[in-house]
Amino acid sequence: MNHHSNEESCCSTQKAHQPRKLIVLLLLVSIGASVGSSYFFSKQASKDVLDGYLAIEYAKNGGKENYDLITEAQRLQLAQQLPQIREFVQKWGGTAQTAATTNTTTSTESKKMSKDEITAIKQAAYLEGNKDAKITLVEYSDLECPFCIRQYKDGTIQKTLEKYAGKVNYIYKTFRGVPHENAEIEANALLCVGDLGGTEKYVSFYNKIFERTNGGNGTGFSKDSLVPLAKEIGVDGKKVQECIDSKKDIARYDAETAEGKKYGVQGTPGTLVINNETGAYELIAGAYPSSEFERVIEKLLK
Repeated sequence: MNHHSNEESCCSTQKAHQPRKLIVLLLLVSIGASVGSSYFFSKQASKDVLDGYLAIEYAKNGGKENYDLITEAQRLQLAQQLPQIREFVQKWGGTAQTAATTNTTTSTESKKMSKDEITAIKQAAYLEGNKDAKITLVEYSDLECPFCIRQYKDGTIQKTLEKYAGKVNYIYKTFRGVPHENAEIEANALLCVGDLGGTEKYVSFYNKIFERTNGGNGTGFSKDSLVPLAKEIGVDGKKVQECIDSKKDIARYDAETAEGKKYGVQGTPGTLVINNETGAYELIAGAYPSSEFERVIEKLLK
């Protein structure tokens, strides 16, 4: 641009001043070339640094595909939590940015819980796998949460349990997060099925909902299909309907939500990875790929 500007100026200048203007022009061109070269190399250096950083992040997360999944998961998790963030800002003040950061932070340091706390988490829970496993995964989930659905359909938990057969067991719990339309009645129905049919029916019920949901806008699984599904898996439909209508398990739904929040869960899915022997635990906040579960498990097994 400087070169073009000086050409225009030169054309309108008297001939007596042309040699001096030519020298100034050449100096400006030289400076421009130098700046342009510096900019190019600076930009290239920045690109090299970025490429190096991404290479490290890809390696940490098991490749670019996993890294992209995590990045997308964080973006969608934030979108899912926006109503809560707005409510938080309106109630307590501050900025949306601060609230968003608070709600999407994943723990990177192990914390400790007591033996009594571990016992309390497992009490009356529907535990899958080896009851004496060293590691327990406790997922606080919402049957209408798109991330919970994705985590299930990706087979993340199942892959993890298969990889660490006998060393890791699993508990699925309900969590009142973003107010999806059918979330409460589905959680209520799930807990009713557990009351009436035990672990086997409880596990079958939430599995089939995740398998059949279309994941759409809080009504991915029809509430009218809850009792028929219970009957399909061998639970008394009339008793399930009576239990749902009584809403007696809403208190447990809220208690499981409060329990999750106590250990840092703020959105779904939120999965505690607990070493039953030492009490050390970490929270995986979001629908991360199985490589992240493996990383945390390996850390806690040491």
